[in-house]
Amino acid sequence: MLTRFGRTVAAFTFALLVCAQVGCTTITKNSIRPLDLPLDAVAESRSSLVQIDHRFLGAPIDQEHTVATGDVLGIYIADVLGDREELPQVAYPSFRTKNAPIEPFVGHPVKVEADGTIHLPYIDPLFVDGLSLPAVRDLISAEYVGKSGLVQAGRSNVTVSLITPKFYRIYVVRQDTRYNVPGLAKTIEFDISKRWAGTTLYLEPKECSVLTALLQTGGVPGIDAKNEVWIMKGVKEDELKQVCVPMIKKLEGQVPMMIPKENSHLVRIPLTQPLGQELPFRQKDVVLGDGDVVFLPQRDGDTFMTGGMLPSGRFPLPRDRDLDILEAIAMSTGPNFGPASGVKAPYYAGGGKGLLPPTEVVIVRRLTADKQIKIRVDLRKCLDDPRERVTIAKGDLIILKFKPGEAIGNVALNLFNLNYTISRVYGATGGAAVIP
Repeated sequence: MLTRFGRTVAAFTFALLVCAQVGCTTITKNSIRPLDLPLDAVAESRSSLVQIDHRFLGAPIDQEHTVATGDVLGIYIADVLGDREELPQVAYPSFRTKNAPIEPFVGHPVKVEADGTIHLPYIDPLFVDGLSLPAVRDLISAEYVGKSGLVQAGRSNVTVSLITPKFYRIYVVRQDTRYNVPGLAKTIEFDISKRWAGTTLYLEPKECSVLTALLQTGGVPGIDAKNEVWIMKGVKEDELKQVCVPMIKKLEGQVPMMIPKENSHLVRIPLTQPLGQELPFRQKDVVLGDGDVVFLPQRDGDTFMTGGMLPSGRFPLPRDRDLDILEAIAMSTGPNFGPASGVKAPYYAGGGKGLLPPTEVVIVRRLTADKQIKIRVDLRKCLDDPRERVTIAKGDLIILKFKPGEAIGNVALNLFNLNYTISRVYGATGGAAVIP
């Protein structure tokens, strides 16, 4: 017959077993196995994507310069802009684009006006917009020799060179961390130290491309930014009249990233794509114009969370490769799978000393705003069957738990250790507890 103490222990054990059974059943209710996962619930693969050739991010370089409004030309015309008896002075401008090769120029500086014309002495303005430098030289020679007769035929000596081309203003806004921040132990802590970095670039038309904008502001996106580039085309004066005023009022003081307008031109340039597919953008999409904004967004919310027997936390997903359930648990400093080894058994986040490790995982995956799915994973099967190793998706919640048998086994083993300890204490003292 059980003693009073034995009946108390038995009742307590039975209550624990019932609670463990009910708790395990509730969490895994309506869950599915990895092999039964529907296609719309499968995480998108990142390892199957390949980097695009970065040469496609650059604009085609014209071998011959085309004159445009804003250019400053160096023009020498013998007996008109310069003395025929003296050689034209050669200069090397030091105010060209950063890291651009220095090219010499000769002649008097003449700017191409907004209407595309240049103004020279004694003749009417000449329209040169869209012409090459040799074509501008021939036009000037024909004007002074043929039409005006200011220069005798055969004595024409005209030189046209480029001093500075027009520049486009390009705005680059980056949300990736460009420098290592000291004092931060974990990658996730960069969220509190990150700030937007903005740069204004002045680029020549032949270098005005996404590739140049990236190289001059720190390179391709870092691992804490999305592997993509957004281009917001500059807003012209006539487009400002198409601004949707009711939409701005609805924002109630919030500053939108882009003013909502009709026919807005927003281009996404992904830097990775599935192998064998065509580029998802056109060549002209990477060519930038005056006032364009190049935006590199951060990987906001690209994380997974842990709970249950795992330490509670939020961890970033790798940007360029897949992460399966075993790797995710290892990343979150979870326990090893298998029987406890060594003198000291592991402690789990749920509390208590578990001689048998938990081997069941429930992944809560949100599909839409009002729909989610639970995936039940057996960690022991994962070690033998790769199909059981579920790929973690953005926003997944990983809950590590004991199976009913493991919970019952741990309760029984812990109670056995407790009874054994009490028996030794009571047996050694004849039924009286020893107070140290």
